[in-house]
This record gives sequence, structure tokens and C-alpha cells, in this order.
Amino acid sequence: MKKILTILAVLYSTTTFAQTDSSTHFIVAATYNSGMNYYGRVDSLHSKGFYPSVGLSLKNGLYATSTFVFIQNKMSNEYAATLIEGGYNFSNKKNTWAGSLSAAKYFYKADVSLVQSAVKELVSGSLTQLNKVMNITIGANVKFSGYTDIGVQAGLDHIIRFGNVLGGVIVLDPGFNAFGGTQNFTKTAYQQKNFLLFPVAGEQVTTSTRKFNILSYELNMPVVYAYKKLNLILTPAYVLPQNLITVPGQPSLSERGANLFYITATVKLTL
Repeated sequence: MKKILTILAVLYSTTTFAQTDSSTHFIVAATYNSGMNYYGRVDSLHSKGFYPSVGLSLKNGLYATSTFVFIQNKMSNEYAATLIEGGYNFSNKKNTWAGSLSAAKYFYKADVSLVQSAVKELVSGSLTQLNKVMNITIGANVKFSGYTDIGVQAGLDHIIRFGNVLGGVIVLDPGFNAFGGTQNFTKTAYQQKNFLLFPVAGEQVTTSTRKFNILSYELNMPVVYAYKKLNLILTPAYVLPQNLITVPGQPSLSERGANLFYITATVKLTL
């Protein structure tokens, strides 16, 4: 339907867990997702995911990553897609503002059962105001498929740091996000034509409309343990999908979704 699920976004951000690093790094990571979803939309098999990735982050803020998506459900355990992403992370010297700009291209295996597999490209950006009380994030994206969809995001989070824990640092970052975007609707109806007062013919008429709606709300709390070049990230999240598209009498064309608790777990090594 739309874009790929939330894949490793936390790994290359400068907006939450650390000060901006001015060095060049090679990054290797792997993430497990207990409940793959796209704004709370899920496939009928409720798939789980595993995402290994490699990336390069330059000292000027430019980065590039390749992520490989594998899915597991009761019917299959298979490679599903590759995500290629490039972008730019930035922040000011006082570390009170941070943001990112990125573009991504998705390559899907034929006939893969990902709810977001219609999306082929994504361009996005975000900006965060950082402070000790509450970080405020706004973002926007454009998704390209058979249609062009526009998305927006608004979020709040608060960072809690604990130093000198087993030789490293633990960071908690409870947050709330709201996501909105355009949705495309297609409706087919039978229209009767008349001549004077007498019916003479009929035809099917298909109309398409596009509306902007709230897509989901999400509560999450990333827990990060950082030790030298190693980061362990555990993120429990609860997503509440909104405005699911339903087609009467055609469940295969309707979006599936319900309030969902899921966990992502990431191991990241920065070299």
C-alpha cells in the first residue's frame, strides 16, 4: 500500500540519543520486529521481521544505508525486499535543533506479502527542537507508487539518561507520535441511464478521490544501552491505526488493522 515499515530509523538519527558525531563511521546493524505494521496496518498473516543493514555515515552529515528485509509467518520465512537510502543529518552547534533529509528506493521480491509494497520511492524530512523538558518533532514525506501520497508527522519525546551503567550509558526516550497522510479511494457504482422517463442503458462508473486523514497514533519508549562502539536498542510500542480503508463486500481490498503492541530490538555496531 504505502511505504516500507519503520526500518532502523533510530539507527541513523542525530536527534535523540547522542550528540552529533563529527567522525566518519561504517555501521552494521540488525533489527527484529515482533509485529510488522505500517501505521498499524498489518497483513493477514501478522508477519514478523528481521532487518540486517550496513551503512556509511560521513563526518559532514551525509549517510547511505542498505537494509535487507526478511519476513517470517506461519506460511513462509523469506527474503522480502531491499531498501536503499541516502540522506543528510544535521544539527546546530548548541545542539538545540536537529533534523534530517532523505530519499529512499525500495526493491521488492515479486509477489511479496508486505502491506506497504506498492510504494517504490520515498522522500522525507524532519526537524526536532531539542530541550531538557520535551523534544518537539515535525516531519513530512512524499511517497511514490501508482499514486503520489503526502504524509506528515508530529511528535513529543523526553530523554532520560543514566551514566556509568556497566561501563556504558542507558538512555530512555518515551514519546508520542501522530501520523497523517493522504489516502486514495476508488468507488465503482452502476449508473442507470434514461431516455425521457424510460430506462435504456446502464454502465459501471468508477470514481477516484483522495482525502487527508490521521493514519495512526503511537506510543513508544526506546531503551538504549551504549557501550563504546556497541548500541543495544529495545523499543516497545503501541500503535492505534486510524481511518482504515474498507471496501464493503471485498475484504481482500480492505485494510487490516487493530490496536497493536509490538517490540523492535536492534543491535548496532559503529566502526
